[in-house]
Amino acid sequence: MSQYLTEAQLLKFELMDKGIVLSDAAIAALTDLNRNRSLSPHDYASTSGVILNLDDDVWVNAPIELYNPNFVSRTPYVLDFDGGFSVEGAGLASAAGFWPQPEYHGSSLDFGPLNNYVVTHGDRARLSPVRSCSMTCTFCNIPYDDPISDYALKPVDAIVSAAKIAVDDPLQPARHMLISGGTPKPKDIPWMQELYATVLEAFPGTQVDLMMVPLPGLFDLPRLASLGLHELSINIELFNRDRARDYMRNKFNQGLDFYLDFIESATDELGPGRARSMLMVGLETMEDTLAGVRAIAERGGTPVLSPFRPDMSTPLKNEKPPSAEFMRETFERAREIVSEFGVFLGPDCPPCSHNTLNFATGVDGHVIYPHDRPLMLGAAG
Repeated sequence: MSQYLTEAQLLKFELMDKGIVLSDAAIAALTDLNRNRSLSPHDYASTSGVILNLDDDVWVNAPIELYNPNFVSRTPYVLDFDGGFSVEGAGLASAAGFWPQPEYHGSSLDFGPLNNYVVTHGDRARLSPVRSCSMTCTFCNIPYDDPISDYALKPVDAIVSAAKIAVDDPLQPARHMLISGGTPKPKDIPWMQELYATVLEAFPGTQVDLMMVPLPGLFDLPRLASLGLHELSINIELFNRDRARDYMRNKFNQGLDFYLDFIESATDELGPGRARSMLMVGLETMEDTLAGVRAIAERGGTPVLSPFRPDMSTPLKNEKPPSAEFMRETFERAREIVSEFGVFLGPDCPPCSHNTLNFATGVDGHVIYPHDRPLMLGAAG
């Protein structure tokens, strides 16, 4: 057992591995407190669990059998309620708060369901301007839930309207935004560039991040910087070239150096800590992932460790998440690597760390958290 990780931090790794079950008392409390809202955003595999805030400000997206029956079945970890929520199992325990979804989730306007455009997790709203994706990665649900035959660009005015609703939500207002995939076709790059500019100009007081494949010509870094872009996420995902070819052929064909060079360029243009890259933990060896951490850190980028979680709609649905021990060791060794280069593991916002191998507080003292706390229900103590 690690000597510097707290009990709640250790519990996070266990929950991401094995998931959690809800006691009868917890179900009754959630029904009372959460009303008719869904327990989870469950829009992607990595966000398919319940979002909990444990002791020491540890945020975790804990999978439950309702959304992850492919691997959550006999977990020893239980979410219980006795005047407040708590998590306990296998010798670990923590008080917990439950994150309820914003009021707009599940509602519709004249342009359709709002969640087709925006979904909030913690205090961040994720905007999805493209239906389907021009790339196919076998760990991602998008090409299977929305095949390329359904590819379409969503109306810009609807995207902006949905984002404003998320920012102004009376229950869980979004404090910052992320514009993410699917990946546009090359012919639609000019449209995507203007979509970025429109959102950045429409929300000058809100931190806006972009997460996208660095398609040739897509990112005009000086223009984005002048428009107030906060951070840019260029996700390598798999560092091992054989695994990349097997699981994400389109990104493999772009080449690893293309990604690393762009991360370095983005860091030079935007400034330290504002270009990050996600690595998926569990679909390659630990040594490969740590080599990726080093390569990103060497170029001034912020590595983000995201544990693989199998999605039921993908060819990898029968794979297992990495073990708690594997995740913990990967995190600890990655933390040592980034310290050599004066960078940190991301993200640095505690609620946004709910589905990553990071805590943002209580480990290395690096905290940038300008936002108000999201609402948590049933927090003990």
